[in-house]
Amino acid sequence: MNQIWGEYTGPIKGFRFKDYTNDEHDSHEHDLTKKPYYAPAEQDFIYAMQGIANRYGKLSDNDDNGIYVGYVNQKDNDAYKIGIYCSHCAHYESENVCRIIKQKIEPGGKCRLAAIPSEYVTVRKTIKSKYNQQ
Repeated sequence: MNQIWGEYTGPIKGFRFKDYTNDEHDSHEHDLTKKPYYAPAEQDFIYAMQGIANRYGKLSDNDDNGIYVGYVNQKDNDAYKIGIYCSHCAHYESENVCRIIKQKIEPGGKCRLAAIPSEYVTVRKTIKSKYNQQ
């Protein structure tokens, strides 16, 4: 049975995505022992998305593959200030290229398929003291 997601095929220090449609590996090797750290579930998500892109081609909203990318440029990225943008994402390849989506991207843009380590995201939490609630 062919799998459609990526498979861990490298040494512990990194991984390569395996394309089950032609039994080749993509040319990008990622070292998971260096920062940023990707949690195990996030690593699986990265493998899965790259495997889908390898099998079906890069994704876009209008390609009838059933996956909504939802890309927005930096100007429309409402989460930019907290660190959610393309150049922080594991799928980011270069200034205008994503490993999994077709369209030209901006480093400050975002899509709904982003894999961004939590160390890059800054969310301030407001903790209400029980004394302030009285």
